[in-house]
Amino acid sequence: MSAVTTAIPQPPPCVSAAPAPTPPPNARPSSTPTATRVFDLNPHLEYPNAELLRHRFLSRKGSMLIVGNTGIGKSSLTMQMMIHWALGRGCFDILPALPLKSLLIQGENDLEDLVEMRDGVVGAMELTDAERAIVNDHILIRHEYEHCGQAFADEVMAPLLAEHQPHLVWLDPVLQYLGGDGNQQEVVGEFLRQQLGVLIKQHNCAAVLVHHTNKPQQNGRQQQRPSAQMHAYDGAGSAEFSNWPRAVLSLLPSKIAGEYRLVAGKRGQRLQWRMPDQITPCYEKLLRHSRQAGVICWEEAVQQPIQLVNGHPPAGNINAAVEVVDPITEAIYAQLPPGVVLEKQQLMQQVNRHARIGINRLRTHLKQLVVAGQLVEIPREVPGRKDAVDVRRAQPAAVAAERQPQLQAEG
Repeated sequence: MSAVTTAIPQPPPCVSAAPAPTPPPNARPSSTPTATRVFDLNPHLEYPNAELLRHRFLSRKGSMLIVGNTGIGKSSLTMQMMIHWALGRGCFDILPALPLKSLLIQGENDLEDLVEMRDGVVGAMELTDAERAIVNDHILIRHEYEHCGQAFADEVMAPLLAEHQPHLVWLDPVLQYLGGDGNQQEVVGEFLRQQLGVLIKQHNCAAVLVHHTNKPQQNGRQQQRPSAQMHAYDGAGSAEFSNWPRAVLSLLPSKIAGEYRLVAGKRGQRLQWRMPDQITPCYEKLLRHSRQAGVICWEEAVQQPIQLVNGHPPAGNINAAVEVVDPITEAIYAQLPPGVVLEKQQLMQQVNRHARIGINRLRTHLKQLVVAGQLVEIPREVPGRKDAVDVRRAQPAAVAAERQPQLQAEG
């Protein structure tokens, strides 16, 4: 009988597991935040039509602070801006990139106040019925007195932004909705950056904060006039109120009674404001309240020079009989009427204060007017100090010709 061999199952040959693929050098887990290479940045593709106020003074997902003393007229200024920008018009040379839709959330002015502001601006602009309809569609107002902090962001702002989709959301005043101590950086920073900032990015709009200044100095000492950039920190409370907004406008009293300064303290160069010479950059405008009785609106305190039509003033212009001169000469003439004699230094200071023209530029321009025979310099001895120089306008040729016989007789 042949031997029977029992086959014992043998284990399968040892096969090594396939090695895991080697991750590429730049591989990252899916949870790692993304980053963009610097030359891959393309704002026109990523953020199309982002500009809201011209020259990118304010864009979507950005913010602006409007700050001023209590009672100075910040709310009426914001109403004027909203109405002008709703029609696509500039307001004090702050130009919208398109007709802007505004949502005003406010907790300071009653209905009568708002109506007075609205009617004052609309009446001064002499809007047509069609323009009023556009404004009505582009400005929405929510009176909110109850919510603040995170509840305000979640229960008021978020649903309003989702429903109305404005270009601008205005908070007047911002302290109404803060929900904490405005002097604490943590409180202010959380509201602006984590609550308000997140919402304007989600809804692709911009925020405008209306805020009060610090209390005025009580020590009576003359304070050195700060630069335009330092006015970015005019707002009361934490510096976050100025650090977070992309742009800052300050509305401040001037040294001249009845006149106020609108100072672009942050990103002001983007507004491209110019002094009367149309060359020198400036960062503020002189404003005043309307001189019409009972009308609440703002106007420029320094009037613009007459625009010529084919070399002549436009027909019907009340100044048509007045000689049209360049802006700097016009500013000088405004402080030096015919027949008036002023000390040269005093004249330059007055023009500088009213028209915001630099002293050095004025000194050069005055020399040019003297050489051209438009101004006359009169040296004057002053006992005990350096001699002064007075100036007056030169007499027109017709007046000089009439006086010539008299002068010869007196001579």
